[in-house]
Amino acid sequence: MSRKFKDPFGGVHGEVAGNSPSPFKIDKEEALKEIKDSLDKWDQKKVVKKSFLQKLREGKASDEETIKAVHWNYSKESKEYVNINLVWSKKIIRTLANVPLKQVRVALAGLKAFYTQISSVKPDINHPDVLSCYNATAENYNLEIKEIHFRDSVDVDLLDPFAGVTGEDLNVIFNNLSIDKTKALEELDYSVDFFDQIDVSSRKKEFRFIKKKPKNFSLSYKTSNEYFNIHLIWAGQKIKSIEKVDKKRARVALVSLRGFVKNINTQRPNLSDPNVKLMYQATKLKHKPGKTNRKSRVELKPIEDGGMSYWSYKTHRWIMGRYDKKNKKFLPPKKNL
Repeated sequence: MSRKFKDPFGGVHGEVAGNSPSPFKIDKEEALKEIKDSLDKWDQKKVVKKSFLQKLREGKASDEETIKAVHWNYSKESKEYVNINLVWSKKIIRTLANVPLKQVRVALAGLKAFYTQISSVKPDINHPDVLSCYNATAENYNLEIKEIHFRDSVDVDLLDPFAGVTGEDLNVIFNNLSIDKTKALEELDYSVDFFDQIDVSSRKKEFRFIKKKPKNFSLSYKTSNEYFNIHLIWAGQKIKSIEKVDKKRARVALVSLRGFVKNINTQRPNLSDPNVKLMYQATKLKHKPGKTNRKSRVELKPIEDGGMSYWSYKTHRWIMGRYDKKNKKFLPPKKNL
């Protein structure tokens, strides 16, 4: 007579090999669960806040102390801004910094849409953010890391995880484009101010207008203050000029030029605009490692020049390694930043 033994697991079985969900699918499910939680917690901020006495009776701390979310946190710069995190496989892939409060929910909803559209079966690793998500999963589960170079993908209109929302620079420099934008705006402000003093005699002009010439305009005729050449200057290069513009329209052109530069998104530049693309290339050239210092280490130079540095079309900056003096060795830059 055969004996029937009792199943210690009560008849519950694990997934049959081949039918179990992939680690990437599990991470997608977690991402969707966490973004829903982050959205719910953000929406709680709109609920009428309890009085101090009510909180005291309930023994609870303030809203800001109790509400913690994976995908957002207040900026260190100001409570009027929030940092939004693209998170996958328990890792922050990248952060959109200093988002104004009124745009936070749009960015969070964009993240939810981004997660939803990622295929858990065949993710589109030609998208740099999806590639980073894939590699975060691969790193956690000891799977093969994928490497793709995005040199030819700068003109592709990729799905923006943050739904087109942009953070504000405040006093933070995010990338090489931000550095050049700040400088270009300073020069334009100076050029507009200088232009407004164009007819003031040298004796009455402010000292700052005497010691420095403007870069964004020049006289069309040496003997006349009535016509001007207007220049778009970026990263030390003259990108575009218009010539022989009369005085009234010249100031309009300068102010318009300042608005154009101010509206350039340094985190997601519109490279379909030929002027922006030329500016982008000027930034890339200006900040090229080893360009100004010929004695710099070979490893710091770009890959095409025999070094290890590379230009990131995702964060719009040169990614470089560093020399470890203590161990006397060069540490290569991280990939796909």
